[in-house]
Amino acid sequence: MILSQNEFVPRAEAVRARLEGAVLEALSHHGEPSVPDLAGVFRKSAQRSPAQVAKALCPGPLSPIGFAALVMRELLAPEDAVLEGTVSEARVITGNARAAGSLRVTAPLVVLGDLEVAGVLEDCGPDSTVVVVGRCSAWGLQTSGNFLVLGDLVVRDAIQGIYNDDSLVVAGDLTTRFLDENDHDVACYGEIHAEHHLKNGRSGDKAASLASTFLLPELWDVDLGELHHDALFERIQKGEPVFTATPQPPRVREPDAPTAEELQGLDIEGIAARASENARAKDVVYAQRKTGEVWLMRPGSLPLQIFDGEQFLGKEPPPELDVKQRASERVTFWRKRGDLFLEIERFGAVVQLHAGYNNGSMRTFRFAFETPDAAAREVRRLEARYEGDFLRVTSGVPGRGPLERELANYGGPKTEYTSAIVDGTTLVTRDGERQRFDDEASALSALEDWIAGKRQAGFDLKILEWKPFGLLGGR
Repeated sequence: MILSQNEFVPRAEAVRARLEGAVLEALSHHGEPSVPDLAGVFRKSAQRSPAQVAKALCPGPLSPIGFAALVMRELLAPEDAVLEGTVSEARVITGNARAAGSLRVTAPLVVLGDLEVAGVLEDCGPDSTVVVVGRCSAWGLQTSGNFLVLGDLVVRDAIQGIYNDDSLVVAGDLTTRFLDENDHDVACYGEIHAEHHLKNGRSGDKAASLASTFLLPELWDVDLGELHHDALFERIQKGEPVFTATPQPPRVREPDAPTAEELQGLDIEGIAARASENARAKDVVYAQRKTGEVWLMRPGSLPLQIFDGEQFLGKEPPPELDVKQRASERVTFWRKRGDLFLEIERFGAVVQLHAGYNNGSMRTFRFAFETPDAAAREVRRLEARYEGDFLRVTSGVPGRGPLERELANYGGPKTEYTSAIVDGTTLVTRDGERQRFDDEASALSALEDWIAGKRQAGFDLKILEWKPFGLLGGR
């Protein structure tokens, strides 16, 4: 099929004169349709294939390619097509198109009839401009590129807009169960029929809270303020349920700072004054009313101060620690509110505490006891003290990611850093090691050996973090 300039341009003028209503409004979303814009496609050659026309107009605003699609529909004989898997080269379907499963579009796709996808339809902007002159239907739609439907758009379960660079434009009606514009330009010149609609500019916290009323719990996280879109569309593609059977009460993120109830009865002003002349009551990041414990920390200036209800920790010189030892035991706690952590290590009769917040500052406290049994009893006491307020974790922080330990050696001419995580049954380190074991317990035991070896080499724990920022984050 070949399009000639002598036929195409006069037909474009005729089509332009007839444009009106919602179709004209949709085509004009990125600027009014222009015949000279289409004529420019033929400047280098008086003849073009439909795919060449689409490629010449994309990526770019929707008006020229949408206008060209209407012109091609009048010039080309309709021929239906079956699409499979991925559209990776510019393509024009002159009739209806159907995909029996998911369809991923990474190049311009123009369908002059209807497009039906029995699965998830995903485009990849900016290279994947999609134009459907007729009706477009799918089980789910993830769009990050320019997507134009001049008929109706009907998506059974969910539509997600991604990024704010391009647009989803519909001339007819848009019908779906869940529409999440998610900072993406969505314009419908017909009517929007959506049971659940999160509009452009919504915050992550608000989106997660609203989603908790109708999406299954594994598809949102109010603590992180996130919707798990990838999991959502994976379940849609598999035909698995994503919506709750009945509406649920909204979940909300607990505040990072202690609540008035948690602070009730505590002399916060007095505790802050005893901590430091620079400390203020607003520096409280954790409080436990039943024990009177208070943590004060100001990122970047005030180091962590822990008042255990009677005294501040760390006022006495810490006991020596034999760096050749492997830890007798390790207990790690994480608090989602404020992203605080507490790691308890025991080395025989010495107990060491690391406390801080995710990828931030940390302080280490160390205490000696008369016997290893006395130190072990202290670990049990601390476990009982923090359980409930903190989560006990091993290799990952639930709802967040792998637990990474970063260690630093400041003793040499140049500061050195290293880190490690346990990924399933594999110990992964920033030094490039990947040691696989039969079970997670064996991997955690190997982690203890690795930490002991690094400590002997002059490294100390720098920070704990659940979202790795080093090489392990991109492994």
